[in-house]
Amino acid sequence: MEQTAAAWCVQIALVVRVFGPDVVRGCRRLLTVGVRIGITGLTGTRSVSQTPESMRDVP
Repeated sequence: MEQTAAAWCVQIALVVRVFGPDVVRGCRRLLTVGVRIGITGLTGTRSVSQTPESMRDVP
């Protein structure tokens, strides 16, 4: 079964039309997560250990 160039173009256009919005939405989500991780890394916010004084090793 041989396809012409026009048929290939129509199929590619259909695939882009159907899956394009989902791909764009997924890329935006990945970029949003990356920005959030980057901002957290730049601000240096870390959780402070909540150990009581009696649990710490004090000489």
